[in-house]
This record gives sequence, structure tokens and C-alpha cells, in this order.
Amino acid sequence: MAFNPKDAIQSAKDIATYAVEMSGDIAENAVEILKGNVTEGASNIVQDSLDIAGHSVQKAGEIITGRPDDEDAAE
Repeated sequence: MAFNPKDAIQSAKDIATYAVEMSGDIAENAVEILKGNVTEGASNIVQDSLDIAGHSVQKAGEIITGRPDDEDAAE
């Protein structure tokens, strides 16, 4: 596995797409906070943020090491 610019671009797109999808959940949790459910809303925002971070780290690893589906294509 080597660095592949095409895979790097795809991984970056995946990171951005996932972050945008999760931002909707974060906005819904902000509404919960405004409604007075502060503890649950804040907890969910933190969890969603951690999910985004974890996904980003995974995809960054793919940028460096190559995408896992490349292994199947090589065989």
C-alpha cells in the first residue's frame, strides 16, 4: 500500500460528507438544549463530535496507508 492521491481525495470527501451529515444531529441537539434539556443535548453534542473525530482519524489513516478496498483490488 502506498500513498495514492486519488484515495486521499476520496477520503477527504468522506470526512467532509460525514461531518456535514453529523452537523444536522448537532443542530438538533442544540435545539434540545434551547428547550431546556441541557444535559442530554450537551452529552449528545459531545458524542457526535467524538464520532466525527473518530471517523476523521480513520479516514486520515486511509490517506496515509491506502484505502482498505485497494487490498481487495490488488488480489
